[in-house]
Amino acid sequence: MPCHRSVYVNSVMNSNIDSTVHVNSITHVNSIIFPFMVLLRFSTVLSSKVMSILLSNLSFIVK
Repeated sequence: MPCHRSVYVNSVMNSNIDSTVHVNSITHVNSIIFPFMVLLRFSTVLSSKVMSILLSNLSFIVK
């Protein structure tokens, strides 16, 4: 009987550890992805501004 009980406790402990590891990995992935998202958004805004400036310059040159 004690053996079964310890196995049960071990499985419960393992499942708890699994869930915390899962949560930790999610936050880790978010912390990795977030700067990239910010960078991507910034770069798209920047590129659209640059494109508009380039286009206006081009049109000016063409004129």
